[in-house]
Amino acid sequence: MRPATSVRPKRRTGGFVLTTMAVVTAVLMECIGLAIDAGYLELIKTRMQGAADAAAVGGAQEIKANGSANVASAAKNDAALNGFTDGQNSVSITINNPPKSGNYTTDSTAVEAIVTGSASPIFMGLLGFASIAVKARGVARQGSVNGGGCLFTLDPTASSAFSLSGGVQLTSKCAVQVNSSSATAMSVSGGTSLTAPSISVVGNYSLSGGSSISPLPTTGAASVNDPLANIPAPSVGACNYTNYSVSGGATKTLSPGVYCNGISVSGGADVVFNPGTYILEGGGLQLSGGCTVSGAGVTFYNTAGSGYSYGGISFSGGTHDILSAPTSGSLAGILFFQDRSIASGAASSFSGGASAILNGTLYFPTTALSYSGGTGTAYTILISKKISFSGGATLNNDYSSLTTGSPVKGSVALSE
Repeated sequence: MRPATSVRPKRRTGGFVLTTMAVVTAVLMECIGLAIDAGYLELIKTRMQGAADAAAVGGAQEIKANGSANVASAAKNDAALNGFTDGQNSVSITINNPPKSGNYTTDSTAVEAIVTGSASPIFMGLLGFASIAVKARGVARQGSVNGGGCLFTLDPTASSAFSLSGGVQLTSKCAVQVNSSSATAMSVSGGTSLTAPSISVVGNYSLSGGSSISPLPTTGAASVNDPLANIPAPSVGACNYTNYSVSGGATKTLSPGVYCNGISVSGGADVVFNPGTYILEGGGLQLSGGCTVSGAGVTFYNTAGSGYSYGGISFSGGTHDILSAPTSGSLAGILFFQDRSIASGAASSFSGGASAILNGTLYFPTTALSYSGGTGTAYTILISKKISFSGGATLNNDYSSLTTGSPVKGSVALSE
């Protein structure tokens, strides 16, 4: 007989496989859930970052246009437009000007926007994470225009768009920009000299007659837009005065208003301009014959209309001029403002020489300017279609009297 053999029972593997599959499936589902939650949180973070960036840029744009008084509300409004409203749905928005941290804590044009909130994940909630804090930060600031320039010619093609001749000595404490693409966009001749921190010319320049330029211009530079294009023009109402003239040694004090066919002061007259905006609706401003004019906080808006043709600004004949622009408001730093809609018109000439003290911006974007302004001003900004110098001048850049600094602002961009 064969010996009896033992028969081993078959191992049941079905339960093990099912258990293993269940564990693997659970782990896989958790991984998928975590991945979904991570993607969801990343989406919230991306949207929040967009709102923080928009808030920072909006705040910096508000400072550029109107000053810092309403920077927080402007910034928060832009965040709301991007889906995150301060005080709603656990969202908190903090606006700092200047920033409280980072690289621009001393930059008054910089705005820091911090957006915080929470997100409620789906799968991570099963693990006890009911909500997760999310935070985003953005910083925007104004860059400088051509290194903080104060002398701009805007004609895109003219030869001698910027010209010095006749022994003129010009010293600029801030950058010079010449937009013309001409091979002779800048002309310096006749024993003259030009000194500035930097000089940029879209085209090229000519230097002759023992003249000097320091440093030599950077040619082939990029053109810049009108740096004051964002400043709103004053409104023009009905005429308050027509053909206003002061002469014969008279003494007058003038008030802001609409002066149709301009203002003329001559013959040793003495005129004081009260603070405010003077609308020159045609005729311009003509000063001559040894007259004396003064005024603080004034802006002259030079335009045309009501049957009165555009006239330039003319200072001549040994006038004594002490004029300064407003230090705050939408026209802060703007002394003369030519209507941008004037397609072409008479050139303006400031030849007061050393006796002229003109604190402010001379803005003639579509007409030419001849300037000789002395050295006694805290700051002078010249912006014109073309500029020539009829006498020596020093352009200073002390903007400490202005609540928002130089009216020439750079473009706003994200910085952090």
